Amino acid sequence: ESSVVDVIKINMDEEKKFDLSTEEEMAGFLMAMIMPMLMVSFLFSGSMGVAPEAIAGEKERGTMATLLVTPINRAHIAIGKILSLSVIALLSGLSSFLGVIFALPKYMEGVMGDVDMQVYGMEEYSAVLIVILSTVLLIVSLISVISAYSKSVKEAGSFISPIMILSMLLGITTMFGVGDGQPVWVYLIPMYNSVQCFAAIFNFEINMLPIMITFGSNLLYAIVLGFILTKMFGSEKIMFKK
Repeated sequence: ESSVVDVIKINMDEEKKFDLSTEEEMAGFLMAMIMPMLMVSFLFSGSMGVAPEAIAGEKERGTMATLLVTPINRAHIAIGKILSLSVIALLSGLSSFLGVIFALPKYMEGVMGDVDMQVYGMEEYSAVLIVILSTVLLIVSLISVISAYSKSVKEAGSFISPIMILSMLLGITTMFGVGDGQPVWVYLIPMYNSVQCFAAIFNFEINMLPIMITFGSNLLYAIVLGFILTKMFGSEKIMFKK
C-alpha cells in the first residue's frame, strides 16, 4: 500500500509540480467565469441609468406630452430615443469594461500569484465589441418599451430589476459550460447568447458563426422591440395614462 500511495501522489512535493495548463489557459478560464456576469451587469446598469429617466421620467414630469404634440413623426421620436440612449449606454458599458480590463488583471495576478492576465489581443477585443454593441441595442430597446409602459421612473425600475437579476444569473451559467460546442439554437436565446459568446471569447474559443448569430438575433429582437415602441408612442392611452 505504501508503495502504491507514494506513486500516485501528485504535487505533494513543493520542489516538483506537475501542471499542464499554460498561463494563457489559466487566465482564460478565470476571465471566462468572471467577465460575462460583469459585462451584463455593466451594460444593464448603463442602460438603466438613462433609459427610464428619458421616457418614463418625461411622462412623469409631463414633458413627454409637449414633445408628442410637436409636428414630428412619433415613430421618429421613438427611434431617436433608442439610438441616443444606446450610444450613452454603450459608452457607459465600454468605460466600465476598460476599467475592468486594466484593473482585474493586476488584482488576479495578486490573488493567483504569477498568472499573467495580459493575454488578449485585438481579435478578442474586437469580437467582444461586436457582442457588446448588439447586446446594448437589445437591452436599451427592452428597457425603453418597459419605460414607455410605466407611469413613473420608480415603476419602470420595479419592472426592470427582475430582468436585470435574471440576466446576471445567466452570467453565472458560464461556470457550467462555455460557448464553443453549444448547439446553434442556443445563440438565439436573448442575453444567454451574449453571455456564452463573452465566455467563449475570453476563453480563446473565437468562432465567428455563434458571434454572428448572436449579433443578428439581438439586432432582430431590438428591431421588433423598436417597432413595438413606435406603436406605443402612437397610443394616447399608453403615453398619457395616469
